[in-house]
Amino acid sequence: MKLHCLGGCMEVGKSTFLLETDGTRVLLDYGIKVFTEEKKPAFPPLVDNIELDGALISHAHLDHIGNVPAIYRKKKCPWYATPGTKAIADVLWTDSMKITPNLPWQEKHYKRALKHWVPAHYKKEIVIGDIVAIFHDAGHILGSGIIKIEHKEKTIVYSGDFKIEETQLHEGAGFNEEADVLIIESTYADREHPPRKDAEEELMREIYATLEDGGSVLLPAFAVGRSQELIEIIRSYDKEIPIYLDGMAKAITNIYVQYRNNLKHPARFKKDVESVKFVSSVRQRKMAEEEPSVIISTAGMLEGGPALSYIQHLNPKSKIILTGYCVEGTNGWYLMNKNQIKYGESELLDVSLPVRYIDFSAHAGRTDLFRLIKRVNPEKIICVHGDRPDLFAEELKEQGFDAIAPKIGDCILL
Repeated sequence: MKLHCLGGCMEVGKSTFLLETDGTRVLLDYGIKVFTEEKKPAFPPLVDNIELDGALISHAHLDHIGNVPAIYRKKKCPWYATPGTKAIADVLWTDSMKITPNLPWQEKHYKRALKHWVPAHYKKEIVIGDIVAIFHDAGHILGSGIIKIEHKEKTIVYSGDFKIEETQLHEGAGFNEEADVLIIESTYADREHPPRKDAEEELMREIYATLEDGGSVLLPAFAVGRSQELIEIIRSYDKEIPIYLDGMAKAITNIYVQYRNNLKHPARFKKDVESVKFVSSVRQRKMAEEEPSVIISTAGMLEGGPALSYIQHLNPKSKIILTGYCVEGTNGWYLMNKNQIKYGESELLDVSLPVRYIDFSAHAGRTDLFRLIKRVNPEKIICVHGDRPDLFAEELKEQGFDAIAPKIGDCILL
């Protein structure tokens, strides 16, 4: 077996790996990098000239699924993902065709991709040529999977993005099987996240203080996963606070309701969503701005979306709370570091509202990474999906593991 590293190595973004056996070739994810230093998206190599037997897609974030339609420029092979992943991907691909420049695929490839989707269900075997793949709940977002792959006497585990710590939406990854090779994300290998309970209580203190003062709390949030988690957090503490939901998060939340049986509290989630006001008009947006309330709105890094409009119209007693990572150079980064947002191509506007950051990452921190390594007990560890996975690999080597951090273009003999 060989692992060809086509993306997601020494970087966060465009995760793409080609697993090759004597008789089978499958892609593990096929994503894009949304934000680069050049302020434009980056794409992994095209696979037009590679004979593929299928693709295993871990979850529906663009850095893992964003380029899947490009498979279907010339191919008709199946791609496997959970139903929740496919439903979210449909929304994100449709949006990408509107806003992402220089996509290497077109609407006809997107439509072809939808026709070649094959559902993957947790703990059910998928046979592709001479390999067997099984998805396990990764605890990251709806439908996310840790993928176990068996070939002859060897077993590989591809972590995708995962989280073992329990959240309001997910039980956390319960994967507990040994393997020969572990391909593991290392996004936060150098740090811990605060205990989720502490972060939740800090958020609620900020919300209560702001509402009592007559202001609103704006939560710019990722449409997939974070917006839904914030609804559950607030409603687990308070059933009465007015919550408005705006942007793409509305469509994604409806998908979460549709596939709520994959969540920790399906019935509670549906009831909580029913208590949220979905903003669908300018009039409702003004109501949200005038009423002391919580407004959850895309985009998480403030690169577009209704959140930018809210920032300019909230009353001065309001507060902005960011809950996710913001790439340097994005509006979210400028807001956190300079209390400014970009307006147009180059103009910067000062923001007088107070800004806070509370870490609600859906990724594994250091403790979770080492927990998974201990559970899998691999002979070889391949560190990917991080800014400095090489440092993580060196640390693992010092602890006695056979660990490497490949570069894009590397081929690893498994």
